[in-house]
Amino acid sequence: MTTHDTTGKVLTVLGPVDPHDLGVTITHEHLLIDLSIVFVEPDDEEGRRLAEEPVGIGNLGWIRTNWSSNRDNLVQTDIDVATREAARFKAAGGGTIVDATSIGIDRNPKALAEISRAAGIHVVMGAGYYVGPAHPDDFSSRPVDSITAEIVRDIVTGVGDTGIRSGIIGEVGCSWPWTDNEKKSVAAAVAAQCETGAPLLIHPGRDQKAPIEIVKFIEREGGDLNRTVMSHVDIRIYEREILRELAATGIYIEYDTFGLESPFPPHAPDTYMPSDYQRIEQLIGLIE
Repeated sequence: MTTHDTTGKVLTVLGPVDPHDLGVTITHEHLLIDLSIVFVEPDDEEGRRLAEEPVGIGNLGWIRTNWSSNRDNLVQTDIDVATREAARFKAAGGGTIVDATSIGIDRNPKALAEISRAAGIHVVMGAGYYVGPAHPDDFSSRPVDSITAEIVRDIVTGVGDTGIRSGIIGEVGCSWPWTDNEKKSVAAAVAAQCETGAPLLIHPGRDQKAPIEIVKFIEREGGDLNRTVMSHVDIRIYEREILRELAATGIYIEYDTFGLESPFPPHAPDTYMPSDYQRIEQLIGLIE
């Protein structure tokens, strides 16, 4: 198969779909994921006990404010659970889920196809690499061209021998400050975008300056900002002038963490995560 069969289409795990058939779409989700790389061991004895417990009603309050310090909370690899949740989304009127799980945090093409069929929804799968700590051991030695070719294969022919194709490049992970390997990862992702026309989804580092810095890098590499999404903007940028500067670049701005209210998460205690009320205030500021 070539990219020609995807012109004007959205590429899902079950094949190309007309955009008009997508329905209500969640643009950044993780049906299946292993985010163990961000786990932070609590300092206190009670916290260490809670860190090893499965998620339950008895520890839910603690986990909501310490979500990266509970091992069970960072892993969702249960296909049945994901299928039930996807079916609930469909029952509520949903049509498509963009699964932004990229390489390094347990992307699972066959499972996503199974979930898509069973739940009766469209699923768009990601490509490319997550943040540095999730990179494979050989990543430092790989040239940009090699990574680009891998991303292009995932889109054009499918992941490995599955025949299941990615429909978006991302989420491509960046830290703050971002590393040379992460810059290489973004450069490869941009090159793959140029070759395939696929949209690009960026996970920026935890600093207000990170999204703009990445946008400028993408521009220098020849990427298409009109087909690029900057995720997690609601938990990265708090000053309206910086937010407006980002919006003026033409990139898509994604507010994708509604419902997650953990002001100072354990894995990033020097950053701030706003409440849903504050997220809405930010959106109002953009509209005004």
